[in-house]
Amino acid sequence: MDQKVCLDTDVVITILNNLNKTQELVNKILDAEIYITTITLFELLQRENNLDQIEVFRSRVKILDLDELASRKSSLIFKSLKKNGRLIDIRDIFIAGTCISHDIALLTLNKNHFERLKEFNLNLVD
Repeated sequence: MDQKVCLDTDVVITILNNLNKTQELVNKILDAEIYITTITLFELLQRENNLDQIEVFRSRVKILDLDELASRKSSLIFKSLKKNGRLIDIRDIFIAGTCISHDIALLTLNKNHFERLKEFNLNLVD
């Protein structure tokens, strides 16, 4: 298990809902150590139903905290994107900053936002 992959919220929701792309996504992470960020956990827990399903999923993955290093990386990303008029959702910035600071690849369905962050050494799973 060499690869470490963090799942973005949209990927987790797709897997939990067993949507069309589920098998394709699962195939990308079969041999990986799986993580989610505390930001993704927050987004998932905002749901009104199926919270037991989220708890089961949460127990099977590792959690990456938005710690000091991730906060500092996220603030640099935010400032750069804002300066260049390319801001994205702050939660996406936090997720990216957390992945970058922990050197973990991100699997997302929202590539158009996160591809803007490759210059910050964000590794996206293809």
